[in-house]
Amino acid sequence: FFFFVHYIGIHNEAVVSTQSTGRMVAEVGDPSLLKERGNDAFKKGEYDAAIHMYSEALEVLGDKRRPESAVVLKNRAACLLKLERYEEVVDDINTCISYGGGDSKAYYRRAVAQQNLKALDKALKDSMEAVRIDPKNKSAIELVLAVRKDIQNRKSLMTSTTGLVDEMLTSLRDEAAPVDKKTQAMKNLVNLTSNNAGCEKVMSKGGLKDILRYLHHEQLQIHTLNCVMCLLRDSLKRTKLVLESVPLEDSLRILKQKDEGSVLIGGLLFEMLSSTLEDRGYDYTKRVLGQPVKKFPVPKLLPTLFKYFEECCKIADGESLNSLMNAIVRCTDSRVLNEQLLEKEEIKFMLSMVVEGRLSYSHAQQLAVVISKIWSRARIDDKVTLKFIRQCSVLINPRLLSGEETHQMWAIRALNVVLQGSFEAGGDIIKDSAELYRVVSKLLCSKSPETQRTAAECVALMASDKKMCYNLADQNFNLLKALYKSPEVDDTVKLRALVGMSKMCASSGGDVNKNVIAEGAGARLHKQARVFLLRNPTEEVRMWVIEALAYLTIDAEVKHDLVMDKEQMRIICDFSGDPTPSTCYSLSCIFMNLTNSYDKPDISPEMVRLAQYAKQNIPEAHELDSEDNLRKRITEMMVYKVPSVLTACSNADSERTREFLARSFLGIVSSADGEHCGSVVQMGGTRALLNLFDTNSKEGKVFAAHAIAKIAIKMNPALAFSGQKALDACRPCISLIESTNQNTFLVYDGLLALTNLASVSDSVRERIVREEGCHHIEYQQLEDNEALRRAATQAVCNLALSQKVRERYCPDEETGAPKDRLKAIFVFCGDEDYHTRLAALGAVAYLTADKRICKSLTEIGSFIEVIKDTVCIDDQGIRHRMLVILQNMIASQKEVADYVIGTEIFECLLALQQMPDIGKAMKDLIVGCMDAAKHWGIIQKNPGDMAYMAAAAEQ
Repeated sequence: FFFFVHYIGIHNEAVVSTQSTGRMVAEVGDPSLLKERGNDAFKKGEYDAAIHMYSEALEVLGDKRRPESAVVLKNRAACLLKLERYEEVVDDINTCISYGGGDSKAYYRRAVAQQNLKALDKALKDSMEAVRIDPKNKSAIELVLAVRKDIQNRKSLMTSTTGLVDEMLTSLRDEAAPVDKKTQAMKNLVNLTSNNAGCEKVMSKGGLKDILRYLHHEQLQIHTLNCVMCLLRDSLKRTKLVLESVPLEDSLRILKQKDEGSVLIGGLLFEMLSSTLEDRGYDYTKRVLGQPVKKFPVPKLLPTLFKYFEECCKIADGESLNSLMNAIVRCTDSRVLNEQLLEKEEIKFMLSMVVEGRLSYSHAQQLAVVISKIWSRARIDDKVTLKFIRQCSVLINPRLLSGEETHQMWAIRALNVVLQGSFEAGGDIIKDSAELYRVVSKLLCSKSPETQRTAAECVALMASDKKMCYNLADQNFNLLKALYKSPEVDDTVKLRALVGMSKMCASSGGDVNKNVIAEGAGARLHKQARVFLLRNPTEEVRMWVIEALAYLTIDAEVKHDLVMDKEQMRIICDFSGDPTPSTCYSLSCIFMNLTNSYDKPDISPEMVRLAQYAKQNIPEAHELDSEDNLRKRITEMMVYKVPSVLTACSNADSERTREFLARSFLGIVSSADGEHCGSVVQMGGTRALLNLFDTNSKEGKVFAAHAIAKIAIKMNPALAFSGQKALDACRPCISLIESTNQNTFLVYDGLLALTNLASVSDSVRERIVREEGCHHIEYQQLEDNEALRRAATQAVCNLALSQKVRERYCPDEETGAPKDRLKAIFVFCGDEDYHTRLAALGAVAYLTADKRICKSLTEIGSFIEVIKDTVCIDDQGIRHRMLVILQNMIASQKEVADYVIGTEIFECLLALQQMPDIGKAMKDLIVGCMDAAKHWGIIQKNPGDMAYMAAAAEQ
């Protein structure tokens, strides 16, 4: 209707412009006249009027006079092209060509329209056809070139992140686009937002709004949530924007759907909220964004957090709760959140769900990790500690003392959660341990499998403490043994009983003279655990068997049997996904035991004799734990790719787990003179170790740093620590050589590692300087230990390649006097130790590339004596470095050259030159010294000096 009125309006204007109505009516019936009037209007730029005339002509011509219609269609297309109505241009030219009017102009006009419609392939085809028909059509030729350039630009753009983001967002914004296309676009955006650059591109293009439009779309919801979670990763700024765009009510509405979307949204919203708290265990702001980000105030957030948590707990299927618990584990690094969880009695609320039976076993495991993190902060402050104990005690103790079996069972279950989180916290909650032992013994004799399982698990957990283990062994070992042997007890109870007995066997700590139960019981329990594992290798069975092995592997026989059992090792080391926190801890214990990386007492022969005289027990290592057997055991472990398992566990939340993992890595790379370092690197060990160093306890950092140093020593560091990892490895190695470290072996390995790292690149050397590594290295040069002095001097030699290091040795700007560190390194050029002297001469050779240092060397009192003494040493390496130093000095400036040539050093050079076995390389250096002196005019060529002439001729 609109177009009809529009055309009538134009027609009426045309009628007014004519001289008479009758004449206009006559013209309407003549297509030639209408075409001419359309041409006139086109020339005047009246494109709408021209289109009207051409349309009238086409109506008159109809379908019978096609050649004439083709011309009119081509003309109308020209008008439409001017008005940028490109789709209509394509339609007219399509009809024109079908009428036989496919000349060069027709193809050209359609090509222009296709180009503007971004149909570049069609535009190229039409423009090339126009050139083929009329090779002289310059416009068509230019269009071919332009379209080809557009195609090339499109290819470049489409391969870039920006181009891909634009294309995907365009698909989402297109209301008419099919669901399949939008789904693929959202999937592509998930891939694009997997890195920070892609996330920033999406945000800068306003893509967040387009993505969130599909948050409630039935078919796109999951992909939308995945994309949103990618945007949240490592960015407080983006998290804030998402949080402002997703109301809590909407999220809870999705949550209550109890489908896959609820599983994702559970962790999504909680992590969104908690990541905006005022503090974190690690600093997103500095490490990711590089600048401060304004965060939400904590009091405003916490009610939302707790409301959301309680809403999740009402979900019957527990799937969204599982997602939420995972998010809570990740987010309890926040000090503020931990404090508020205690302040709002959320710990009490979470444990009440355990007591009421609303949390599944797996959820309880996650809650144990949360308690572990909260307790690690709470124990620092006595008031906070009491608050924590009070919230737990008020739930557990009354039920424990109630005398009713059901209440006691749930109290023990809640206690198990606390014990798994922190044994120290669990011990503080129970004031009357004798009553606890009595209740546990009573529940072990219950007829209920669930009650037996809970009590057996409590024994297994309490047996982790050595002192408590002795008491449990006296009262409950026989009960556990009876449960295990009873045909009426199910496997879940037997498994926990097995773990409890395993821990009691391990209470001797590997000391064969201090077993709580009969020798060989550990090996028998291992065989029984193996039966469980191979018969039913479910995740739960696997978890409990691994926990049993974590303690049984204290026994040397169990270590040997386990490593030689291919099927059992395969099941233990096989992961389809990320291991749970408790499994990570157990695995870290197993591999620490297998590699003998636990602390062992250093017992001197004198202490043994004194203990024997006093009739005291002395720990004795089993013969299967000898160095030779240990090497064979670790070699066998590498078959099962144990470093990959350690790497998979390296992001564990528990500091103790991370420490044990670092110990295990160190045990592997230290074995067999480092022959397994290459395998560790290949399986991602270097990145895992760098992560373990950043996130570990004080003791764990030392083990991780030492393992990194071992790899840097045994392998080419450029291969072991490729790219950014070489820079990241500097800090751990420097931490080993700090002056506070009294362990000579650690310092020595740290120095050797830094020596190798300094050979990688100038950027690595600059990082060592920036991390104050030079200061600590120079400190170690002053130690009395000859090995440390040598290693420190070798490190300085490699570092001297850096201009920033050379700046440290330049003379004082105010006085011009040589610095003490330059004097010290030059003194080492005369050291009695061959390798120390060689490294010092190499360092000075690099340092003399700076003219200022050359001048400072002449002011050192021992300069001439050290050089003369070096010349007398019959060693090619030492002499070569000395000659490089002299050549650099003589070539540096005339004043220095005058000094050197004016001393006995010049005579030493002449004498050295005449030696028959001097070698070509050193002859070249001597000639270089002479040429430099000649350049300054200090000496002149003497025709009678045959020695100089011979050397010059050879040069």
